[in-house]
Amino acid sequence: MAVKMYKYMVTIHEMDKILYDSQRQGRISFYLTNTGEEAAQIGSAAGIHDDDLMYGQYREAGSLLYRGFSIEKFMHQCYGNAKDIGGGKQMPIHYGSSEHHFVTISSPLATQLPQAVGSAYAFKREKNGRIVLVYFGEGAASEGDAHAAMNMASTLKCPVIFFCRNNGYAISTPTTEQYGGDGIGGKGIGYGIHVI
Repeated sequence: MAVKMYKYMVTIHEMDKILYDSQRQGRISFYLTNTGEEAAQIGSAAGIHDDDLMYGQYREAGSLLYRGFSIEKFMHQCYGNAKDIGGGKQMPIHYGSSEHHFVTISSPLATQLPQAVGSAYAFKREKNGRIVLVYFGEGAASEGDAHAAMNMASTLKCPVIFFCRNNGYAISTPTTEQYGGDGIGGKGIGYGIHVI
């Protein structure tokens, strides 16, 4: 398993270089890298079952790659060509695959959070043992949807993991200008959610 994880970390890193250069050359319209976050993506995807549902934001290509989404499918999606699963109708890096239980990424920050809680609540009601893993950045944690989602998840006891990747910047806004307090974890504690 460790070799597989390492292979995918290197693969996503190399894919990033190619697609980032393509964006800078004007070949694709938009691209955000996963640089420095490869292990977090791969490790979290490896820690759940293949039929558990994942909601991503912009930097979770590694999680989808780990589940078997091919490099070719990433390329088709980023270039928006006819072989793209979405038919070229979505922005680059807005991946999704029902086959791999990965909900298509939405551009507005934090909208995936209440959606993920809704899916987790459905799983709870179905008693199917599945969970939801939802990724977001510290910038999304300041959005109203984040607070609503955490409150719903806590009060409804939903099987959801909120995975905040705090890289110190919400795009270009440093965390010192983003929020007060002791960080993102404190928000979860305030809602009665276990945090690490």
